[in-house]
Amino acid sequence: MSKPQKPDTLKPDTLKNVRAISTVLYWVCALAIVFEICVIPLVLYVPGWVEASTSQMTISVADIEALDGWQKIATMAVMMIPSFVLAYGIYRLRKMFGAFAHNSIFNAATIGHLKAFGIALLIQTLISPLTGAASSALATFNRPEGERFISIGLSNADAHTLFLGGLIIVIAWVLGEAARIDDENRSFV
Repeated sequence: MSKPQKPDTLKPDTLKNVRAISTVLYWVCALAIVFEICVIPLVLYVPGWVEASTSQMTISVADIEALDGWQKIATMAVMMIPSFVLAYGIYRLRKMFGAFAHNSIFNAATIGHLKAFGIALLIQTLISPLTGAASSALATFNRPEGERFISIGLSNADAHTLFLGGLIIVIAWVLGEAARIDDENRSFV
């Protein structure tokens, strides 16, 4: 007859789980960065992406496809600014998961990555309407008077993303303060 196991031996190794999940998320973030940078060119140059991806665009793909030269390049570059900001945020999130995977959890640098992601999320959300307006102005720049326009797109998702970005920043501040207090307490012992 076997002995009953102690309750402690039945608990999962939380740190092991954090490392394993963080390793997976580290690579998911790498894919997300590539996707975030490639989505605008895919929408413009790969048939089929248009229907699934253009709900947040302030100008139509047909308008962009009709452009040529500097106007098309400038419009696409302006449209990609929020994507580059978010890609940077995801890069910082990737660094955080990489640190978690290597047992570096409660230190200033790791928490700084979380805070940087929250800030990037806020910036991306705040500049998206501005870049949308700029890209619509660029795309219609050569049209006759009366056919030019500036379009600004806002949605409920923007409000949710602003809230989420702010929440992440506050959580990072709290974690940073907890890590600082922990370091201070360790120095007393």
